[in-house]
Amino acid sequence: MATSSNLDVVFFHLRGLRCALPVSVVREMLPMPGLTPVPLAPPVMRGIAPVRGQVLPVLDLGVYFPQAGEARDDGMPDPMAAERLILIETAPDANTPAISAALAVEHRVRVGQVDEQHSRPPPPRPTFLAATVLDAEGPALLINAQQAIDYVRHSISTVTSP
Repeated sequence: MATSSNLDVVFFHLRGLRCALPVSVVREMLPMPGLTPVPLAPPVMRGIAPVRGQVLPVLDLGVYFPQAGEARDDGMPDPMAAERLILIETAPDANTPAISAALAVEHRVRVGQVDEQHSRPPPPRPTFLAATVLDAEGPALLINAQQAIDYVRHSISTVTSP
């Protein structure tokens, strides 16, 4: 008899796309604070914000989904639709200090559970997508937080490299 492998996740919307993160990497959900822009940062870096005594990067992973979001008058997705932050903390392994970041997401956030046995392969890009998971409300893109942070680091390093 096969046993089901349930995964607790936080569902949210990112520029109109339904996404999910494992609960194990989510530390807190907060209203969007005032952001300080970072000059010359790539579009994924919405800015920095003071959160619980730390200054954290606020990331908009939606920039990696060109089909996502409502179009503005100029045809670009509206990054200001993000109304909340999901604070994440992840480490590549037990010997490496955890990295904290904040993800800019839309206001629709809820905790749920998915059966990993019923997940499907993710779209080919971006590479930080771990799977397409299903629950009663439909499909969601499961994000691997560590890979997403590594992906963002690479994006920033390509902008800042001489």
